[in-house]
Amino acid sequence: MKKSDIYEIAIKILGIYFLVTIIQLMVGSFAYLSAMIFSENLSSDNMLYAGVSFFVFIVMILLDLCFIFKTDMIVRMICKSSDFEQDVPFTVSRKSVYEIALVLMGLIIIVWAFPDFIYKIWNYVQSLQMSTQNKSTLISSGIRILVGLIAVVYSTAIANFLAKKKAVD
Repeated sequence: MKKSDIYEIAIKILGIYFLVTIIQLMVGSFAYLSAMIFSENLSSDNMLYAGVSFFVFIVMILLDLCFIFKTDMIVRMICKSSDFEQDVPFTVSRKSVYEIALVLMGLIIIVWAFPDFIYKIWNYVQSLQMSTQNKSTLISSGIRILVGLIAVVYSTAIANFLAKKKAVD
């Protein structure tokens, strides 16, 4: 079994997990949509919020479909060429486990932070119109996405650090 095969299995499992999560989001979205439809004072803000929520929902579905059905594409994007050649023995090294866990953790952080980040951008743009800007929530969402990207991009270096630290102990 190649290291890339382990990534593929883990990403498909992650996709199935996100599918369950999307179903939970769908229930909440339909509840909000039905409340909005039957509301007597339908404002443009409510329509805009519903539009942003629908956009985020569609993006989450597309991401999940990629995780489940386009796993090979994702594996090619996140794996190094050596990962396709390197056979992983039945007893996996600590470094490989750390690296895979970091990449998966980074992807989870990115997928969970993305809808929040879009929502915070929308709130920030609205606050610009009202001159009540609050950048702190936008920055915190952006930092979460950045942490996820760092975990994915630098997973090898971080895994090497963690494996060396454990080897010293």
